[in-house]
Amino acid sequence: MALLLGFLFLCGVADLIGSVSITTPEQTVQEARGETVHLPCLFTLSPEDLGPLDIEWLQLSGPNNEAMDHVVILYTVDKIYSDFHQDLKGRVHFTSKDIASGDASMKIRNVRPADSGTYQCRVKKAPGVAKTTIQLTVVDLIGSVSITTPEQTVQEARGETVHLPCMFTFISKDQGLLDIEWLRLSGPNNEAIDSVVILYSADKTHDDVYPDLKGRVYFTGNDIRSGDASINITNVQLSDAGTYQCKVKTYPGIVNRNLQLAVTNLIGSVSITTPEQTVQEARGETIHLPCMFTLSPEDRGPVFIDWMQLTGPQNEVVNRMFIVYLADKIYKDFYQDMKERVQFTSNDVRSGDASINIANVQLSDAGTYQCGVAHALGTAKRIVQVTVVG
Repeated sequence: MALLLGFLFLCGVADLIGSVSITTPEQTVQEARGETVHLPCLFTLSPEDLGPLDIEWLQLSGPNNEAMDHVVILYTVDKIYSDFHQDLKGRVHFTSKDIASGDASMKIRNVRPADSGTYQCRVKKAPGVAKTTIQLTVVDLIGSVSITTPEQTVQEARGETVHLPCMFTFISKDQGLLDIEWLRLSGPNNEAIDSVVILYSADKTHDDVYPDLKGRVYFTGNDIRSGDASINITNVQLSDAGTYQCKVKTYPGIVNRNLQLAVTNLIGSVSITTPEQTVQEARGETIHLPCMFTLSPEDRGPVFIDWMQLTGPQNEVVNRMFIVYLADKIYKDFYQDMKERVQFTSNDVRSGDASINIANVQLSDAGTYQCGVAHALGTAKRIVQVTVVG
């Protein structure tokens, strides 16, 4: 093994750049203490690359990153070696199960401020050698940004459009670069990142990073920087169920929120008895949006109720979620324009009355509203059209 490593490092010193190509740009990655950080390294090979595939992740030091401090993880002869660096032992892994396909990215679990530094991904397949450098910054405090959406389970029927909320606020006035990641997690404690679902970075959206959701996932807000990082997934499938994480980063703050998505195969025994209708009220008055429902004995577990405002030609787009009832608690601070104006009318929502009132109704409140009730295997929805006259 020592001879093998010596040979690999000797090849690294030669630093001959051939036909191997790393497509991941050099970048700075920021993460909060205790989280799992993802250091990307995607590469491509060409027919001229005939030798064995070797991948090294190194930790560098020095004014110009000219010194190699440690080998972090190594892939060679179809085997992985990850016990070189005692401080990272048991915490560092390749993210892909098929590294040779072109993904040499790695992740570090339970990251610490001491892990901050410069990491280099080096891919070698004779005669080609390519490398990229990632600067990792681990922040000790979650400071300048806060997610107001509570952790929750969102349930939807197969084939429908599901809304995963993620509302955030800036604590400080000094707003830096904003990065938003939606991740899909796995593992007993949701410690593993399965996939990046959608990204927002440098005022651009990247929604083609996860093939299973390509063309089906999008941010719902037109202005993400205003504080709405929520997403929709259209034509939701049973295989989409799982744990999703919304991660909001703006230096020096990083905060995340986990949402559990449950997809049911059948729309079951929940029933909304209120018919679809149009409700009209004068500006400045209190408007009542009715939503009466019934449950059957098969519906066990917590009741989840959400009221949303919809847009689009077929009301297929969730414009905003503004009040939620979950686990006997009410959340109504998602939408600033309705904060303190909206409330459930019943003191006992579970009894079958999910109706709401909106006080001091404005012309801008007019539109299409949807009441959704979910309970175990049962899901039901009803639309109410609101008209406000001046």
